[in-house]
Amino acid sequence: MIRGHAVFASPNAIRVGDRHLEAKHIVIATGSKPRPLPIPGAEHMITSDEMLSERSLPGSVIFVGGGVISLEFGHVYARAGAAVTILEALPQLLPAMDADAVARLQAESERIGIRVKTNVSVKRIEPANSRLRVIFTHDGAEQAAEADRVVNGAGRVANVDTLELAAGNVDHSHGRVAVDHYLRSTSNPMVHVCGDAVPISPQLSPIATYEGDIVGRNIVEGAKYSPEYGSMPTSVYTVPALAAVGLTEAAANQHGFTIKVHSNDMHDWFSARTYAETVAWSKIIVDQSTDRILGAHFVGHSGEELVNIFGLAIRFGITAGQIKDTIYAYPTFSSDIKHML
Repeated sequence: MIRGHAVFASPNAIRVGDRHLEAKHIVIATGSKPRPLPIPGAEHMITSDEMLSERSLPGSVIFVGGGVISLEFGHVYARAGAAVTILEALPQLLPAMDADAVARLQAESERIGIRVKTNVSVKRIEPANSRLRVIFTHDGAEQAAEADRVVNGAGRVANVDTLELAAGNVDHSHGRVAVDHYLRSTSNPMVHVCGDAVPISPQLSPIATYEGDIVGRNIVEGAKYSPEYGSMPTSVYTVPALAAVGLTEAAANQHGFTIKVHSNDMHDWFSARTYAETVAWSKIIVDQSTDRILGAHFVGHSGEELVNIFGLAIRFGITAGQIKDTIYAYPTFSSDIKHML
């Protein structure tokens, strides 16, 4: 274990301080950091790191960016009593998620008091008495909003900009390292990558662990293992959570599948009423020609747990009919799966 800041010295060597270390294999596993925003006054913003260290609840918070961090922390603040505003540059919050699922999560977020504005361009952030003022344009008009805290919610970028990748002959773009099917640098196969610097996978800790296992196996046994991401579920831990696995409806159509979409508002189902769910919704996307599951999306209804069953189905080719014919313990949220198809 050598503590210090490492940089590439050559394609097969790194430098840490005055130490020069050569190796047959080098692994980039440097994690991520908040994405910097080129906004005048950006220095007034805090990140999720500082949010986790706060000792008192601010009265109001503005999130710049409508991604996972903003939604999850926005729900924490709003449910604790703070006034929350989310400003997103794109037309949709959580742009990688299914549009119908996001619409239901946004409606629930607004129901608990979160103010959401999309298609926003933030111009600057400035002090305003003892608070902060955010100047932005929305629907062609300049507007302003004030809050006790302004949070950079624009996501995270791989922590690779200080590694001197050029010296290691490591190709990269947009803050991530170009990799082949075996998670090796496309320009220097002695360099392996796992975690947030991989450009083809979501920046999630279980995926980083999975990629680290593949990298380790390929170092020991040779380049034989490749990651498979299509069946990996993910969740946005709002209350209720949004969970997803596989393709969105839009992506399934873009891939040319002939699909059957099972969309369910489960708010009045027995299980949802038992738990007084304010939103319970699912969408299951099935390939009509093979009956295989292409995607599954949930808001509420313990979707962050149910999504794992659909991940197994996608990975191992379990059909919609087989899922529907399975007997589930009752009464459980899982026992509703057969009615979702």
